[in-house]
Amino acid sequence: MRDRPLGITTLAFSSIMVALYCQMAAIVLLATGSVYTAAGSMPGAVVLFLGAIFLGLTVASYLLGFGFWTGRHWSWAGGTVVFAVLLACSIFLAVLSTNLLSAALPSVAAILGIAYLQRPAVRARLLGHAVDARRTVSISDRLDAPELAH
Repeated sequence: MRDRPLGITTLAFSSIMVALYCQMAAIVLLATGSVYTAAGSMPGAVVLFLGAIFLGLTVASYLLGFGFWTGRHWSWAGGTVVFAVLLACSIFLAVLSTNLLSAALPSVAAILGIAYLQRPAVRARLLGHAVDARRTVSISDRLDAPELAH
């Protein structure tokens, strides 16, 4: 079994949940934009465009869940981008639909995801950087350790 922190495991599962949310949003927006709006209208085009963005977020979120689960180095940057785009699209969708409550849960989840990814330990773990030795080694252990080259 892989040694994965609980927070990164939670990010993997939340990315799958984001993918499911985006998948449903894409289906609804694409169906609404193509069926219930007049052909060539501006609202119909905006809804179709937003549905296409959510469809892209669906694919990206599924890949991101895999990246977090396996500890890929690209998952940190991908997570930041996907959560930022999800935040922007959720707010835009809430403004478009004039229902601000519908953006509450996805927006809070995106903000929490971005905030967690910005923690130094999470960034170091996902990017593969070594954690600073001065923070993890006690003073007595460093007395016998050789100097690190800078």
